[in-house]
Amino acid sequence: MGPERTDSHNLIMAILFSIAIIFGFQIIFAPQEKLGQRDSGQQSDVQQQGQDSAGPSRSKAPVRIVEDKPVLPREQALAACSGSDGQSLRIAIRTDVVTGSICRIGAVFDDLTLERHWETIKKQERIHLLRPGRTKGAYYVGMTWEVPGRSEGIVPGPDTVWQADRNTLEVGKPVTLSWTNGEGVEFRRIYSIDRKYLVTVERRVANRSARPFVLRPTGFIHRHGEPKTFGFFILSESGHATIKEPGEENYITVGQEIFDSPLDYSDIRDESQTYRTTGGWTAFSDQYWAVALAPEQSGKYAFTFDHRDKFEGYEDVFRTYFKTENDLRIAPGGEIARTLRILAGPKETAALKSYEEEFGIPRFNWLVDWGWFFFLTQPFYWLLQIIFGYVGNFGVAILVVTILVKIVFFPLANRSYRSMSRMKKLQPEMMKLRERYADDKQAMNRELMALYKEKKINPASGCLPILLQIPVFFALYKTLFIAVDMRHAPFFWWIQDLSAPDPTTIVNLFGILPWGPSGIPYVDIGIWPIIMGLTMFLQQKINPPPADPMQQKIFMALPFVFTVMLAIFPAGLIIYWAWNNTLSIGQQWVIMKRMGVWEKKEAARNVRDLVPVEGEAGAAGDSGDAGDDEAAEARKPARRKASAPAGAGANPGRSKQSRNKPPAEKSGKGRSKGGR
Repeated sequence: MGPERTDSHNLIMAILFSIAIIFGFQIIFAPQEKLGQRDSGQQSDVQQQGQDSAGPSRSKAPVRIVEDKPVLPREQALAACSGSDGQSLRIAIRTDVVTGSICRIGAVFDDLTLERHWETIKKQERIHLLRPGRTKGAYYVGMTWEVPGRSEGIVPGPDTVWQADRNTLEVGKPVTLSWTNGEGVEFRRIYSIDRKYLVTVERRVANRSARPFVLRPTGFIHRHGEPKTFGFFILSESGHATIKEPGEENYITVGQEIFDSPLDYSDIRDESQTYRTTGGWTAFSDQYWAVALAPEQSGKYAFTFDHRDKFEGYEDVFRTYFKTENDLRIAPGGEIARTLRILAGPKETAALKSYEEEFGIPRFNWLVDWGWFFFLTQPFYWLLQIIFGYVGNFGVAILVVTILVKIVFFPLANRSYRSMSRMKKLQPEMMKLRERYADDKQAMNRELMALYKEKKINPASGCLPILLQIPVFFALYKTLFIAVDMRHAPFFWWIQDLSAPDPTTIVNLFGILPWGPSGIPYVDIGIWPIIMGLTMFLQQKINPPPADPMQQKIFMALPFVFTVMLAIFPAGLIIYWAWNNTLSIGQQWVIMKRMGVWEKKEAARNVRDLVPVEGEAGAAGDSGDAGDDEAAEARKPARRKASAPAGAGANPGRSKQSRNKPPAEKSGKGRSKGGR
């Protein structure tokens, strides 16, 4: 097999390999529904029995067949919380950032709307985070007490109707719910809410009876149906808990494991998980939203995550709840108080950090999935926040951060670009070596390495600018993907959401045609990915090409590969990459101009079969270049090959003789030109 055929074979293999990479990359990184998601209403009774028997907390008893109950629209389900007279039994919640209500039947917190967050950028419907139990996708928070050996009628239950001192919960205006059992024990809950998304519940129990009263506080979050998730392996959308296990000194956060989290919804469905801890918190966490319970940090608890099929006749339910492991004993005439904090809202890092510091909730900021490289992601996020405070646009903040990163890495990048510039000036000598050892690749590589060593050039220096981008690229990608601040954050023109892909596409002429290839892989390429690809192409054009022709072909194909591959990524990330490429091009152009690489003679050397320009050999020699002798030496074989008759190119002796002419003769000719 000849060298040309081998090169063609390698090129085909490289193209196929690139296609495989693109396909696999889109499968791994493109948002898609988890395969484990399914409609619980279509599961058979046999499946239900198998699921109920799985895991340590599963009941081994026969499954009780419960008929499906019809789900209600949200407004109708909210109205169902009413008395026999039709009067609403809801406590309204009103702040600048949330609205909602608490149902006095069972004192369930089952209604919360985020006033500043919308389902889409069209702002047609707000985010309804908590939903009543009789709706599709119900999501609610509750709490109760357990009495060892007996609880029914002794402590408040799901059907208990609480009395309220006010009908509206507002900032600075708490609401107290109360209920007394038939044995002289009074239960009270004092609800208060801050200006963000934290509800604090102080639970008081007063024993007015003549005998001691023993009980344990509990709290729970119920989520009906498996929620739709992005299915990204770098994002944990599942149960989360921060725990300090017995005998341990430090807290750990479970549920954020990248590859094998025990708290994924599919895993909770198969097997329950219980963690014993001192303090901590338990939660369900989505990409941007979370609902969490944080009991008093001095207590000992058991945090549990489990799943139940057809819960109360509706959808299957995922549950997380805590139980206090120590009994609380209330003497006659005595009273106890326990505090529970409920977070329900967006995962705003500043708010979470303030709760962590003010209330001593450990690692509360880790509700945000910073990932393994948190030491990069967190500083990058805070830097974006600081700059955003000045410029008021996260897209502009990304551009400014890119400039700052360029300044920080300037010494390394400058050294790399200077090395590449020197390599570009050596192109004539490298061309001579390639021609001289065209049939001996090993000898050619050996001579090239010797040349690099002599001129103190690192041939891998061109990789350094790309390597420097990788940490920043990852940190920005993670930030765009997890930070609620970036959600629906606009840039300019058609980019109204930096966390989403470029909405334009080349297929419908960027919006001119009334059609879009949404969901069709490899063709949904927007304007910014194309700009990014062009800047990458220009950056490669001013870099010295690799010695191997096959590598040259692969490198020339990389801009196209990256354009297709990154088209599905957030627009903010593509804007960063394009802007970084532009800055790199400018930086490299200035360096190469200062080093004399952009002279006409140098440009002529990089274009095959170009005739030398009169009167410039001397100038080139003065600038410290290799001189006109090297340019002539590099061009002679090409000119002779072009002017030789058919078959003359097969004469190796003539070619060798041409290449081995004494340099003095040629250099003299160059000097005579320069003296004119």
